[in-house]
Amino acid sequence: MRNFEFLRNVSIGMYVEGDSPVHRLSPAAKYLWLLAILLPASFSGSFRVIGTLSAACLGFSLLARVRPGTLLRGFLPVLPLLGIAAFLQVVFTWPQDRSPVLAAVGPLSLTVRESLAVLTMALRFATLMLALGLFTSVITEGDTARGVEDLFAPLERFGFPARGLGLTVAVAFRFIPIVAGELETIVKAQAARGADLGSRRGGPIRKARAYLPLLVPVTVRALERAVALAEAMEVRGWSSGPRTRYAVSGGGRWDGLVRLGAVAFAAAAFWADAALK
Repeated sequence: MRNFEFLRNVSIGMYVEGDSPVHRLSPAAKYLWLLAILLPASFSGSFRVIGTLSAACLGFSLLARVRPGTLLRGFLPVLPLLGIAAFLQVVFTWPQDRSPVLAAVGPLSLTVRESLAVLTMALRFATLMLALGLFTSVITEGDTARGVEDLFAPLERFGFPARGLGLTVAVAFRFIPIVAGELETIVKAQAARGADLGSRRGGPIRKARAYLPLLVPVTVRALERAVALAEAMEVRGWSSGPRTRYAVSGGGRWDGLVRLGAVAFAAAAFWADAALK
C-alpha cells in the first residue's frame, strides 16, 4: 500500500504550526514574497536567477524552521514529466544550437545548451514547489483569505471582489491535499478489490491507463465536497451583508519594510534576468 500514499507527497496546503519570524509576518507580506519569487521564477530563462530564487526559498524555509525536504516532496510527482521533457529536448534538436556535444547515440545527441535547458526547467519546477509549499506551511487557512483581501482592499471601491477572490484562493490551496486524500482513499479501495494499480509491470503507459477510470469518482467526490462547502457558506450568511473581522492580522513594526523588501527583491530579479540575456 505504500505505492498508494499520495498524500505524503503533497507539500502544498499543509500548515506547519510555529512561532518563527516568517510565521509572524502579516498575510499580505507573505503574499508579496510569494509573488516576488513565483513571478521571476516563471518568466526568467536564466539558470543563475532561478538558482538565486531557489536559494532564497531555502533560506526562508530554514528561518521558518520548515524542513526543505518536506517542501520538495511535491516535486516527486513531476519527475516523470521532466523525464519526458528531457527526452524531447534530445530528440528535437535546435538548428541554431552550436554548443559542444556532451553525448551522442546514433542520430541523437545531447549538447550543453540542451542539458542547461533541462536543468533550468527542473530547477524552475523545484523553485515553484518550494515557494508554494513554504507559503502554505507558514500561513493558516483564515490568513490565506485575509491576505488577498488586504492586498486588494484599495480596489474594492471600484467594485473589485477582493473578499470573494480571497475565499477562492484559500479554498484552492485547501482542496489540494483534500483531493490527494480522496484519490488515495479510492485507489486503496480499488486495490483491495483486486485492481492492478500498484504493479510495476507494463510500464508508465499501462499505469496511466489503469488510473484513468479513477478520474470520475475523484471528480465526483471533489464536487460533493464543493457542494457541502457552498451549503455551509450559505447557512452562515456568506455575502448577505457587511462582514467584520474578529482576527487581526498584524505583522509587527518591521512588516512594512518586509513588504518593501519583497517588491525590491522582485525588481532586482527581473533586472538581473534582463541583464543576463
